[in-house]
Amino acid sequence: MSPNREDYIQAIFRLHEEYGFATNKDVAEMLGVSRPSVSEMTRKLREDGLVKIERTKIVITQKGIEIAKDVISKHRIWEKFLKEYLDFDIDEVHEEADLLEHVTSDKLKNALNILLDYPKESPHGNPIYENEDK
Repeated sequence: MSPNREDYIQAIFRLHEEYGFATNKDVAEMLGVSRPSVSEMTRKLREDGLVKIERTKIVITQKGIEIAKDVISKHRIWEKFLKEYLDFDIDEVHEEADLLEHVTSDKLKNALNILLDYPKESPHGNPIYENEDK
């Protein structure tokens, strides 16, 4: 999945967690893109079975939730690593993790998880979904 699609699915997931659904307007504002761009991407995500469109609402599917949680877990694991092992400031870890989450293989994610002893939260206190049950 492309980094662009991952960003969209994360935004839709975060809005879903907050409101139970997303709208083109909310996704556009969150990502700083145009509403037509959101419409085009949600069409593609719908074709992939990651979202459903219900009138003006974008509803994430279970498959979409799983992908979003995986990417968000990678992001938060990177934040933890950058803070604890490379002494990045808390204000710097998010931007760096945004870059790294898109290029992290499952093998690398698993190695980081082992090194960090399966952390439950990011340095910001956000849950690392992958490690909730460990």
